[in-house]
Amino acid sequence: MAKHSRYPAYDVWEQHQEWDDHTQKIVGKRRTPHVTHQFFTETEALLLQTVVSVLVDDHRLEVLTFVTQHLDDSAASPIGESQRKVGVPPKKELYRLGLAGVEAESHSMYKVSFVALKPEEQERVLQAVESGNTQNGQAWSEVAPADFFKKLLHDTVGAYYSHPLVWSDIGYGGPAYPRGYVRVEKGLTDPWEAKANGNG
Repeated sequence: MAKHSRYPAYDVWEQHQEWDDHTQKIVGKRRTPHVTHQFFTETEALLLQTVVSVLVDDHRLEVLTFVTQHLDDSAASPIGESQRKVGVPPKKELYRLGLAGVEAESHSMYKVSFVALKPEEQERVLQAVESGNTQNGQAWSEVAPADFFKKLLHDTVGAYYSHPLVWSDIGYGGPAYPRGYVRVEKGLTDPWEAKANGNG
């Protein structure tokens, strides 16, 4: 359970029998992702998972594993990007250069690997990357740190909020098909939706 959950008694997966078979399979795989990194090395994947945990302020392994695997699948995919700002490297290159930059920045600031830092130190490193106020100019010679941070944050948040545990945290009732949402007026919820008073 996330520490900030307004719905501690709610579990959206309890409603999965109401979803169609295809949706059940997709969401079910998100609950128990298989770690099969195709793009990132093991070292890069561990670094990425650590960065992700800082970005979303969540330390649940099942969620972090899913997000990391999702990012790996995306990077390994032959499908191109819909759009990219001029001067920003392709996603595969951006991720690899950016992660190397984060690691180099950690060594420049604290003399140790990012994964070995205290949480507050990890935040400071990522704040430096986000703002572009980095110390290791050579590590960022081929990619702007802020461009990497923006792309990684965008992709991370998208994956994070597609995990059913996070759905439960925010009170999202899950896919509407085929049952549908009936009580759509402001302030009303269907009987099976989360209640903010914590009663599920």
